[in-house]
Amino acid sequence: MLPEVVKYLDEVRSHLHLDALTERRVIGELYTYFQEKVADLQEQGLSEAEATKEAIKSFGRARVVARLMYEAYSKGSWMEALIAALPHLIVAGLFATHLWRHPAPALGIFAILVGVTLGGWWHGKPNWLYSWIGYALLPLLITGFITWQMFTQAASSLLRGQGTPDTILSFALLFALYTLSLAIITSTTVRVVKRDWILASLMLVPLPILGIWLFNTERVGGLFQAGGTLLYQWDTAMASVLMVLAVATASFIRLRQRVLKAGALLTIGILAGAIAADNIWGNPGFLGLLVTSLLLLLFLLSPALLEASIGHGEARTESWWSEEWLEHPSMIE
Repeated sequence: MLPEVVKYLDEVRSHLHLDALTERRVIGELYTYFQEKVADLQEQGLSEAEATKEAIKSFGRARVVARLMYEAYSKGSWMEALIAALPHLIVAGLFATHLWRHPAPALGIFAILVGVTLGGWWHGKPNWLYSWIGYALLPLLITGFITWQMFTQAASSLLRGQGTPDTILSFALLFALYTLSLAIITSTTVRVVKRDWILASLMLVPLPILGIWLFNTERVGGLFQAGGTLLYQWDTAMASVLMVLAVATASFIRLRQRVLKAGALLTIGILAGAIAADNIWGNPGFLGLLVTSLLLLLFLLSPALLEASIGHGEARTESWWSEEWLEHPSMIE
């Protein structure tokens, strides 16, 4: 295959932002079209190089081809939209029923969220998976949040030279926990960003909202120290905001155009975060809401900046462009 075709198909793939199997299918189909087009042009008397150049020209810009292919393959079914919205609805139900503070149902729900996430991750990473991943990461964040004071106290004791064996052990275990949690969150985010930064934003969108809620529980004594009435005062607002995210996620899955997906996700994510801040902080004022909205916008756009740095897709190898792969893309793992 001529280098011009390799370069063209490589550029198309770099802008597809589809799952690996679909990308392989699309590139395989484009390669077949190229073969047919080049063969027809050669029958008309053109050389292989001239026919290839003319075939590429007839296809148009690689970005345009990638956008059209994305719009043709990216729209999910209503069932996929419902599955993508489910984690938001499940956690909204925990808040609506006040069950989040009861260990048995809360741990059971998060076990389900993690189990579904791992199953989807190991079976092709479908589009509906990414809203589940954010909630599967939440136990790591909650654990880090509730143990942070213990960690800082242990670190302070060690810095003052007053550390006991128990203090040293606590510090070491918590440091290992934070390191492992950070590694899991970072590696997961990078893997998702390589697939598509919009999906990474979809994964991350509930985290700042839940973070606002977690930080404000400290004002009334913390998750385990405060009375139930004080902690439950924000449950209705949190349930409502998460239900809004559920609707937004379902709409995201059903939309075809990337610009609409990104616009809907950013708009709803920022509005949901601002509503949560307004209800939980209690009238933060226009300036407070503006600052919150800008910070949320930067947070949700951070995967786009990361993708610009690390690129899209997995590392390319020669097997990607082998004749066997292109002619039988579904046979290559």
